Amino acid sequence: MGRKRRNAYRRCPGHDYRSRCIYHIILNKAPGFPDFSHIEGIPGSREWKPRAVPHAAGEVIARAFQAIKECYPFIWIRRRCIMPDHVHFAIYVRKRTSTHLGEIIKAFKLACSDIWESMGNPPGICFFEDNYYDTILRGKGQLKVLLDYISDNPRRWLVRRQHPGWFRRFRLTDGENVYDAFGNWSLLNEWDLNAVIIHRHYEDENELIRQKRCWKRAVENDGVLVSAFISKAEKRVRDWAADNGGAIIDITTERMGDRYKPSGRYFDICGEGRLLVISMPPADKDLSRTHCLNMNNLAEGIASGRKLEIIW
Repeated sequence: MGRKRRNAYRRCPGHDYRSRCIYHIILNKAPGFPDFSHIEGIPGSREWKPRAVPHAAGEVIARAFQAIKECYPFIWIRRRCIMPDHVHFAIYVRKRTSTHLGEIIKAFKLACSDIWESMGNPPGICFFEDNYYDTILRGKGQLKVLLDYISDNPRRWLVRRQHPGWFRRFRLTDGENVYDAFGNWSLLNEWDLNAVIIHRHYEDENELIRQKRCWKRAVENDGVLVSAFISKAEKRVRDWAADNGGAIIDITTERMGDRYKPSGRYFDICGEGRLLVISMPPADKDLSRTHCLNMNNLAEGIASGRKLEIIW
């Protein structure tokens, strides 16, 4: 499902789309158009590494990438992946130019249609939906993360289809509040739920040690850790649990849009049924102490048996 259509010339407020920049672009396949590719391979296998095998339309898209590079020599397609129903690519606009990013995307789409028609297919066929999604790379280290993400798409595709029930967005309610959620909802019904909350100052240092031993024992015995994982110490507990086979219910401030799915390490543990993410965004942009306390209260409530019902 896509977001509401935005004008290509009014996208990220304040950003100059004619400037030197790197973007992550996603183009979704037009409804009714044949799949661009199919995915084959085995997740986790080196011999049968997941990959996208292009169909006729995918071959046309590959040719269109070459065509726009020749038309706009100031761009560099750093990486691309032609998935069955969408295309990912990282595009580097290497210098400031009079050409808006939207014009480059439009030219790419037209190139696909023109090449398709030149092969004897009916004219006027659109490969993609009208809109496109762009993410602007701003931070140090983002490029490597993006390139790895694009390359990893075939594996992620197969994992999601092997476990469709664990890659679903739904809603939960406690009768008073409604929360967006994603992942394995059955973790709420596990018998051993443990809230992870580390206060800044423990009156008894031994109490923290006992708590950590309790969480470690829970992970080793198929229990579930529930937390907003706000502090660095709580995040270390979360990371240890994720690395050691533990199941996690993460109460996050992140909002869940139509295209939400967990990323990085969370994607993999979601595919193993070890993750449930519950969204509890603050009303204001800044995260207040009161909101943190409310998130911790929700974690403690879930751990103590507070029932949340699913709204599909």
